[in-house]
Amino acid sequence: MTSINRALDIQAAGKRGSAWTTARKAIVSLFVRYRNRRQVMGLSDFNDHMLDDIGISRDDLRHALRGGPFDDNSMDLMRAALRRRSQLTLL
Repeated sequence: MTSINRALDIQAAGKRGSAWTTARKAIVSLFVRYRNRRQVMGLSDFNDHMLDDIGISRDDLRHALRGGPFDDNSMDLMRAALRRRSQLTLL
């Protein structure tokens, strides 16, 4: 095997590895989004006082759950809680 053929084999192997890595990352991302969405759905069992204690409202929760089963809108809840906290510190 010549060095050129070896170099081509190494490049091809690297591309296969990167395709698998990309696919694995995409699958892991889907599972993380699904898990986060299920955790957000679990917050719907909390009463309004409990939601207020963690800094979100029932409307924030509805807004975060507006997408599909693999949409991760948990960051929306975090932003809403931070926004509410900053408004309270200004008062």
